[in-house]
Amino acid sequence: MQDRIWQNMADIKFKEIYTAKVARRAYHIGSIYSFFLSFASATSVAAWAVWSKFPVVWASIVAISQILHIAKPYILFIRNDREFIEMSLLYNSLYLSYEKLWFDYRKKNNEEEYIEKVFYTLRKKEHEINRRFKHIICPVLKGLMEKSDEETNHIFKTSFL
Repeated sequence: MQDRIWQNMADIKFKEIYTAKVARRAYHIGSIYSFFLSFASATSVAAWAVWSKFPVVWASIVAISQILHIAKPYILFIRNDREFIEMSLLYNSLYLSYEKLWFDYRKKNNEEEYIEKVFYTLRKKEHEINRRFKHIICPVLKGLMEKSDEETNHIFKTSFL
């Protein structure tokens, strides 16, 4: 049981950290995306005198910004930044419950049956989180995964060993 608690606790901590990093990345990309759309709209009107000399450039910028404007609601990564941070917060809450279970198990103050019951209750909570956000596809971003893994390992080395 000890290995199962430890493994699930580490997995949930990783998910918490990774979804928080994905949320930040999605937010920043969404902000840049919105800035570009606003900038393209503003410059296309405000700089008409300049653009009249370069009509192909102006037409290209307007066309690209219009396509991006239409596509924005369909780019799930950008659209789901709030869901990613909510997932992260729920994983954090679940992690804290696993951490408590870990320390309860290590103290041996509770019966094995109680520990097992709490463990499966926590597994059920994880399943509920996954089911709640089943419409969200969390992207696999190798760099963020490596950073999240390093951060998780650091937390476990400094907090538990």
